[in-house]
Amino acid sequence: MLTTYRFRLYPTRTQESLLNETLETCRLLYNWMLAERRENSIGFYEQKRALVELKKREKYVGAVHSQVLQDVLLRLDKTYQAFLVGLARRPRFKRKGRYNSFRYPQLGGFTVIGKALRLSKIGSVKMKLHRPVEGLTKTCTIVRDIDQWYACISAVVESKPNESRGGEPVGVDLGVVKLATLSDGRTFDNPRHLHNSITRLKTLQSVLSRKKRGSNNREKARVMLAKAWRRVRNQRLDLAHKVSANLASEYPTVVFEDLHIPLMVKNHSLASAITDASWGQLRRLTAYKVERRGGRVILVEPRGTSQK
Repeated sequence: MLTTYRFRLYPTRTQESLLNETLETCRLLYNWMLAERRENSIGFYEQKRALVELKKREKYVGAVHSQVLQDVLLRLDKTYQAFLVGLARRPRFKRKGRYNSFRYPQLGGFTVIGKALRLSKIGSVKMKLHRPVEGLTKTCTIVRDIDQWYACISAVVESKPNESRGGEPVGVDLGVVKLATLSDGRTFDNPRHLHNSITRLKTLQSVLSRKKRGSNNREKARVMLAKAWRRVRNQRLDLAHKVSANLASEYPTVVFEDLHIPLMVKNHSLASAITDASWGQLRRLTAYKVERRGGRVILVEPRGTSQK
């Protein structure tokens, strides 16, 4: 199985400056190559060859690891291909602050050394290694989350299913009052994290709207609002991990309704409650945890499942 490990990074001021510069270079490269695609209709391999000349001409482009730059082109190409087949909207230019990750696609550009992560062109960054990285390491994505940095390391891990697992299959009915109701009578409460934080979010949004654009006070207000939203996001993720871990440890087969959530959130009276419940996230986390233990997750027609 392909497993991703997420670790918190603690860069020094110099390293954080290099990380931010790398993100900005990747953003500019993305925008340049997107403009070229629109004007000249060139493809991935033509842009890859043009990147060699661009690195010689622009010193700050050459300061970034070559594989990271190539991955920017690959990211753009995947987005364009998805647009051409109707799976995504037309790629847009990334304004400042909207490009928050870059990736080392091969081992060599990054290495885990003890409790540090060595990144090419950046150095050894202190890392909170809360669990060992198992399996064959493949890629490393560096993510900026407002004022925090994370490393997402993907690795191919051999699955170890427990063939002796017992227990009965269970059906899961998702809801907004109760997050999940199981076919054996168990229920999981929905803490409604967004509802509990909505007053503070509205206050911070109001403060932000009164600040002058481009001012330092507006930037401070923007960061405060973003941190408030991050807290809600982390609370949702924590709940989804706990419920999914409980389901995976207790049941060998878990059955969910095959809900089309993007269509359901178009109902404006229920959109906020459905988003706050994070049904898709819970279903996704449960699937990989159950399958990693040798079980199965099945999706069924949702009609009538709340009654039976």
